[in-house]
Amino acid sequence: MSNTLKKSFIFKRFYSELVEKYGTAKAGEIWKYAEDELSGLKNAEPTADKASVSNVFPAVALYRSVEHFYPGEALPVTRAYGTKMGLRMQGIFRIITALPGIPSLIWKNMDNRIVSKLTEGYEIKNLEVDKEHCFLDVVRCPLYDKALELGTPEAVQMICCMDKEYMNGFRGIDYKRIKSVAEGDDCCDYRLLNSLKK
Repeated sequence: MSNTLKKSFIFKRFYSELVEKYGTAKAGEIWKYAEDELSGLKNAEPTADKASVSNVFPAVALYRSVEHFYPGEALPVTRAYGTKMGLRMQGIFRIITALPGIPSLIWKNMDNRIVSKLTEGYEIKNLEVDKEHCFLDVVRCPLYDKALELGTPEAVQMICCMDKEYMNGFRGIDYKRIKSVAEGDDCCDYRLLNSLKK
């Protein structure tokens, strides 16, 4: 196996999921196909932005690979992995934000540094941010747009599933998101409340 996907913190564990679901031999075939797809995507766009290279291209490659070998299974398999990986990341963020002062520091910087950095490249509406809450609707997502351009928009749902889980790992934040652009909704409705104020 090539090291390209294996080096990715987000996607490297997908291989283990493939082994568990399809067995070692077939997992190797799927993984090799995904590596070839990823290489093709990178070669076709050598100047692609970082988010595309590190997130969208691998998600699209893995989705296409599973779909190639098992038509109709790519969406549930990739979404399940996204949820599982999101829960793993949730645990990591819970540990990090358990450090004294970190949740307060997050809210102290929510309205300028954090929101502006996290929404860079996204089209946002209905933004409301203060020390009590952060509400925003993402109406255009560059990750989804790139996957759509590549003809595999469903692949980004894996990343959305991660997001829905890992955001619950931040101490001091009550997080809710019901809608997702990648799942056909009009926006991704982020609702973050400062639970330190309770």
